[in-house]
Amino acid sequence: MELAIDTSTRFASIGMSNNGELAAELTWRSDRNHSVELTPSIISLLRRLDISVSDLEAICIASGPGGFSALRVGMSTAKSMAMSLEIPLVSVGTLNIEAQPYLGLGSTVCALIGAGRTRVYLGEFKDSSEPAYRVVAHEELLASVSPDSIFCGEGVSQVAELLDSEPGVVVAETQGPTRRAGVLASLGYEQLQQGKIADAMTLEPLYLRSSQVNMANRTWRNR
Repeated sequence: MELAIDTSTRFASIGMSNNGELAAELTWRSDRNHSVELTPSIISLLRRLDISVSDLEAICIASGPGGFSALRVGMSTAKSMAMSLEIPLVSVGTLNIEAQPYLGLGSTVCALIGAGRTRVYLGEFKDSSEPAYRVVAHEELLASVSPDSIFCGEGVSQVAELLDSEPGVVVAETQGPTRRAGVLASLGYEQLQQGKIADAMTLEPLYLRSSQVNMANRTWRNR
């Protein structure tokens, strides 16, 4: 069995899979309560399937981008479990999870997650090439991507008016939550089969804005 953990944003999702096939999933909205809710949710899922933590054979973690504190909760939990159980840890980009349901439709897929009031994290997926992750201001979004792209992800709601004003833009369903741990489990199992194992000692969340790290460091120093 594999455990998938995604705490990238206010929407959290965890899942149990068997060889990448989803067995059970739990998704909820967590407003700055990831640290309180994650472990009990994992225990609840284990009980639902009548298995123990010793039955886990791998951990799949959504690595970001996303909220600084939210990401760290999921990452630290995944790392500690992988090390204590001595099982593989697989890291999957959060924008990859957002984009996966829309790949293969013949268009570029632009996956979005909010990065503050005026910016979004953008993952641009073209053909089979590696996606480009970057931070883009709202007003620069349409000019920086292909005009026939499919826009998806949690951040679409922040730029809905902008996208609605552009003829021909295709927008996927934006009602949250937009990510599922089942997708993470499938992507993670693919990487596991390919031998793409993360180092649980050194793996860190993906942060695209240095201001996130600096602000968090100042907060911790002032405590």
